[in-house]
Amino acid sequence: MGETETGGEAAAERPGPPPEEPVLWSPEVEVCLFHAMLGHKPVGVNRHFHMICIRDKFSQNIGRQISSKVIWDHLRTMYDMQALHESEILPFPNSEKNFILPEEIIQEVKEGEILLFLYRYTV
Repeated sequence: MGETETGGEAAAERPGPPPEEPVLWSPEVEVCLFHAMLGHKPVGVNRHFHMICIRDKFSQNIGRQISSKVIWDHLRTMYDMQALHESEILPFPNSEKNFILPEEIIQEVKEGEILLFLYRYTV
């Protein structure tokens, strides 16, 4: 009982991350965001990697650290990000094909033969 109380007190004393100061999206700050976005599109399969670059450049431009979430939230107020993401052309073929597992493998799994085979080679 004493351990639980001590653990609870220790958790309450630990400082959490400081609350993020909101960004005042003035025209000048938005221009800094657009400059940070040059060469980086926050849509498509690599959108999160591009966002890291945008966040780093933008934070450097305005002189303070800004989270990616703040930037994503602001971009969503200006653009339909989901529609832009869906309209992005993939840089590689990604066609869907139906796949059916061969019946013999299904039967082997049901009978436990596959599991025994895997067990022998993992031990």
